[in-house]
Amino acid sequence: MVRWFWTFVGVFLLLWLLLQLGLVPAPLTPYVVWFVTGVFSFACPITLLLLFWAPGLFRETSEGISRFFSRIGARRREEEDLRRKIAHLDKAHHMLQLGSTLLRQGRVRKAAEWLQRAVEKEPDLLEAQYRLALCRYELGDYTAAAELLEAVHATKPQHDYGLADLRLAQSQQRLGDHERAEEVYETLLRFYPGQPEGSYHYAVLKAEQNQTERARQLMQDVIFSVRHSPPFQRRRNRHWLLKAKWWLLRNGRAA
Repeated sequence: MVRWFWTFVGVFLLLWLLLQLGLVPAPLTPYVVWFVTGVFSFACPITLLLLFWAPGLFRETSEGISRFFSRIGARRREEEDLRRKIAHLDKAHHMLQLGSTLLRQGRVRKAAEWLQRAVEKEPDLLEAQYRLALCRYELGDYTAAAELLEAVHATKPQHDYGLADLRLAQSQQRLGDHERAEEVYETLLRFYPGQPEGSYHYAVLKAEQNQTERARQLMQDVIFSVRHSPPFQRRRNRHWLLKAKWWLLRNGRAA
C-alpha cells in the first residue's frame, strides 16, 4: 500500500511540475489540470485524516521519516565516543550500544556488523542476540533471524513484550516451518491475547492451511482487541483492525 501511495504522489508531483513548465500538450491540459486539482482538493485531506486516524497504514513511511530525523539529530560525538571506547576497551556492551544506535537510525547493515561482533565477543549477551536478529529479519535473512530468536526464546520467553516471539513466528512462517510458527504464535497469544499483529498473521497462516473458521476467529480477536484497547493503542493499531475487516469482508463475513 505504501508503494502505491508514493507512486500516486510521484505522478501527482510530476504532472504538477509539467504544468508549471508548460510542457503538457494543449489537448491534454484540461484533463491534467482536473486530475491535479482533484488530487490536491480531495486526496490530501483524506491522506491527512488517515495519518491521524490510522497512522499504522503509513508505518513504513513514518518509520523511514523517523529514522531520517534520527540520523540528523544523532550526536556524532556520542557515536565517536563509543567507537573510541570499543577501540580501547573492546567491550561487547559498547558494541551493543553502537549497534542499537545504528539500528534506530535505519543503518541496518552497519548495525548488524557491530552487533555480530558483540555476539562473537560475548555469546551470552541476550540483548545483542535479539538486536542482531532484528537486523537479520529486516535484511530478509530469516534463517539467521530464526536461529537467533530461538536462542532468545529459550533463554527469556516473551522478551521485549512479546515482540521477540512475534518475529520468531514470522521468521519460521516465511521459512515454511508452519508447525513451529504455530507453536510460537500460540505461546505469544497465550501471554498477550488478541495481540493485533500476531493474531492477524496467525490468521493468515491458518487461512493458508484451509482452517477458515479458526482464521475468522483470530481476525475477530484482532477487531475486538483493538476496539477495546486504550485510545493511544487503538490509534496505533487501528490499521490491523482495518486489515482484519477487509479480510473478513473478502472471505464472506463482515465484522
